[in-house]
Amino acid sequence: MSGNLYIRFWGVRGSIATPGKDTVQYGGNASCVEVRCGNKVIILDAGTGIRELDNKLLKEKPRHINILFSHFHYDHIEGFPFYKI
Repeated sequence: MSGNLYIRFWGVRGSIATPGKDTVQYGGNASCVEVRCGNKVIILDAGTGIRELDNKLLKEKPRHINILFSHFHYDHIEGFPFYKI
């Protein structure tokens, strides 16, 4: 793989997403991490943070995306039904 490594946390909360004014600084969405290396896109877990990542990806229209689940507890999959790509 060539290219720069880019990592963004779209959600880091546990079982219950807590978006709101008290969590703006650190975020309130459940687990979702975007990892990029060159033109490769990997999504780690699909908590509620995947909704905002999805909006970004819909604009970019990448050709190939991999989604990896660390495990299937609800807070790691609850955003997946809202994933449009």
